[in-house]
Amino acid sequence: MVTRSKLPYLLLFPTMTLYGVFFVFPFLYSLFISFSEWHLLTGDMTFVGIQNYRQLAGSHIFKKTIGNTLMYVMTTMPVSIVLGLMYALLIEQTKKAKALYRFVFFIPVVISVAAASLSFSLLYNARHGLINQVMSLVGIQGPNWLNESKSALLALVILGIWQSFGYNVILFIAGIQQLDKEIYEAAAIDGLSPFTRLTRLTLPLLSPVTFFVFVMTTLSSFQVFATVQILTMGGPNNATNMMVFFVWQEAFKFFNTGLATAAATVLFVATMILTLLMVRIVQRKVHYQ
Repeated sequence: MVTRSKLPYLLLFPTMTLYGVFFVFPFLYSLFISFSEWHLLTGDMTFVGIQNYRQLAGSHIFKKTIGNTLMYVMTTMPVSIVLGLMYALLIEQTKKAKALYRFVFFIPVVISVAAASLSFSLLYNARHGLINQVMSLVGIQGPNWLNESKSALLALVILGIWQSFGYNVILFIAGIQQLDKEIYEAAAIDGLSPFTRLTRLTLPLLSPVTFFVFVMTTLSSFQVFATVQILTMGGPNNATNMMVFFVWQEAFKFFNTGLATAAATVLFVATMILTLLMVRIVQRKVHYQ
């Protein structure tokens, strides 16, 4: 007979078993592989200690990949959050066609990454792309977006902002709709200006939603892969090589499974540390109702 004190552990057992099978064991096994040299084609595995991590530390390509990823995250994340908040506030101020605006801004979320990437590849076409055609109308010669080092990363950033923008808009709209309208009525009676209501009421009350959007957008930006694979394959000259694409390339193109797993471990640990730091630092400024 199961006692009352043991019942919680019994109820948690199925969930913890699945967690161990699908998360803990794969992580520990991948950690073991990162200390080995394992060739996928031959199946040979040799323990090499920290050699893979030393190779990563001395690889200029890996260092460039880290720089590209950080640049991508630090540009995509703040712009998509600020634009998402601005448009959510504007949509909630409109009286008509709110549902239409929400649908339009949510389109990037429901469109597959492959379809979005192929569509943007047409926009970025150097000769016939819409972006360069519009720039030529005002006398500006557009760059060869995907084939120049200076513009390729910017092209991925623009696509990343477009993809995360719609999701952020919907989250901010949901947060705005949950705000107590009586607070704004009292503020209007007290004579607070719209700007003061925004900075003293709306933004502090939306801080839990903003914090959630901040964390999720940052994590998703670190995991960018499909757009890189479809648009640039990490080029030109590794200008758009990102962490996840580096892992995929080493594992399934060069068959350096140990090195790829070591890079994946570095990415996982760095992401976890960054997430914990964000929670500890940013959450202090979050105002829960």
